Amino acid sequence: MKPFAALVSAMLLMVCLAMPCTALESTFFTVTEKTLSVDLGPSFEIYRGEFNASEDGIVNQDFIINNTAAPGAAFVSIMGVYDDILSKVSPGVLSELFLIGGISTVEARGDMEIGNWTTVDIKGNNVTVHTLSTNNESIQVLGGSYDMAVWNLDKSTYAVMVSLFDQNNTTQTIKTLAIS
Repeated sequence: MKPFAALVSAMLLMVCLAMPCTALESTFFTVTEKTLSVDLGPSFEIYRGEFNASEDGIVNQDFIINNTAAPGAAFVSIMGVYDDILSKVSPGVLSELFLIGGISTVEARGDMEIGNWTTVDIKGNNVTVHTLSTNNESIQVLGGSYDMAVWNLDKSTYAVMVSLFDQNNTTQTIKTLAIS
C-alpha cells in the first residue's frame, strides 16, 4: 500500500500545482530621469532646485532660469502627477486647477491679475499667461508685475512658471520648454 499512497499523494500534489490560481497584483511607482531643455540663448542659465516627493500623488522639481545679460528670471516647477484620481482628469482641466491654486495664493497676499495673453507651447497648444501686479519691493524694481502660466508637457507632467522676463523671453520659454 505504501507505493499506492505515495502515488496518490504525488498525483494530488500535481493537481494542486496545476490548478489555476489568481495572481496578486499591486501598482508601484518609480522615478525616472528626464532631460529638461529650453532654448533661450547664451545669456541664460538654469539652476536646479530640490526634488520633492509627496504622498499626495505629485512629485516636483524646481528650476530657476536666470538672464545674466538683463534683469529678469523665471521660476519653473516641473510636476509629475501619479495620483490615481488626478491622473484621470484631462490635462487642460488639471492645468487650470493648478493655475487657479497659484493665482489664489498670490491674490491672498495682495497681488492682483491685471491681464492675460496667449502663446503656444512646444506641442502647438495654446497657453494662457496671466499677468499679475504686486507691491513686493523686490519685484517693483523690475516693473511691479510678473507672468504666471501652467501647461501640460506630456501625459502626466506639467510646468508651472512664474516669470519676471519680458513678454518675448516668457513666450520663448513656453514655446521651447520640453522634457525628453
